[in-house]
Amino acid sequence: MTEVAVHFAVPFALTAPVLGLRRALLLSLIALIPDLDALLQIHRSATHSVITLLAITAVAVFLVRRLRPNLFGSACASGLALLSHPVMDLFSTYTPILYPLMRDSVWLKAEGFVLIGQSIKPHLTTVVATEPTAFQRFQVLDAPVFTNEGFILSLLLVAVPLLMVLRQQVRRVKPS
Repeated sequence: MTEVAVHFAVPFALTAPVLGLRRALLLSLIALIPDLDALLQIHRSATHSVITLLAITAVAVFLVRRLRPNLFGSACASGLALLSHPVMDLFSTYTPILYPLMRDSVWLKAEGFVLIGQSIKPHLTTVVATEPTAFQRFQVLDAPVFTNEGFILSLLLVAVPLLMVLRQQVRRVKPS
């Protein structure tokens, strides 16, 4: 499973320099919504389905477009942040990404490396694995908030845009 910290950090890193810190923070929190199913003790439920999330997002974006057209861009960005969650999970564990169209959960395993010797040989291995989806209750959720690698990645993904935005704000405030 992709750690919660990475699910938060990726949308933040992509949106903070463009939309500002407040909106990036909001979008990052929206990206965590699919993991709320863990509070119901059912992880990897229909909230990790792109079909379900697209349906919800489409209705929300349509309503925003009709009722508050000035927030249309934010609604679309929120939808993309929400959809980023199951896509990231797809590369780390079995995810019911196409539920209910496809009853199996899918895991895209990708590995790439380069052998450097007398010549340079890149290698890419991809495997699509499936298993039947079982939405079952659990007693203990052992999902990490972050791992060793995920902590460093999340820290960089949050710190770099944060420093960039703060630097831009300091430049604007400085009198010339």
